[in-house]
Amino acid sequence: MKIDGSYTAYAPTNHHRKGKTQHSNTLPQNTTPQSINTKAIDMSNIDMNELNALIQTTGDDRLLFRLPHDTFKLVDGELQSSGSRNFLAQIENEIAFEQSRGSDTGELESFLAVLKEYQGYPLQSNVTVTA
Repeated sequence: MKIDGSYTAYAPTNHHRKGKTQHSNTLPQNTTPQSINTKAIDMSNIDMNELNALIQTTGDDRLLFRLPHDTFKLVDGELQSSGSRNFLAQIENEIAFEQSRGSDTGELESFLAVLKEYQGYPLQSNVTVTA
C-alpha cells in the first residue's frame, strides 16, 4: 500500500555506541516539517466536505448525529444563502429552542461537546491512497 501526502518521522539509530548508554522513556523531537496541506478544523465555519473528511479520517460516527446546514434569508422575494455554516452556533441555537419548549437537550448537549472536542483538529487534505 502506498500513501501519498503524509509524513512519517523516523530517525536512524546507532546501536554500536561506545561508553555510557542513556535510557529514557521520552520520544525524540519530531523534526519533520508539518505538511502544508494540513489545516485545522473550524466548527464555526465547516462545510459538508470537511465534515465528511473528518468522519472518514477519525471514524467517529458520533459526528453524524446532526449535519451542518446553511441558513437562508428572503431578499427581494428570493431565498438567498446567508453563507453561514457555524455548526457550533447551529447546535447551540437548537439547544436553546428545545429548552424554550421544555424538551430534553441532553443528546444535543453531548453532541455539542463532541463538536468542541474536534475544534482545531488537524485535518490533512488531498491524501491519495493507492494499493
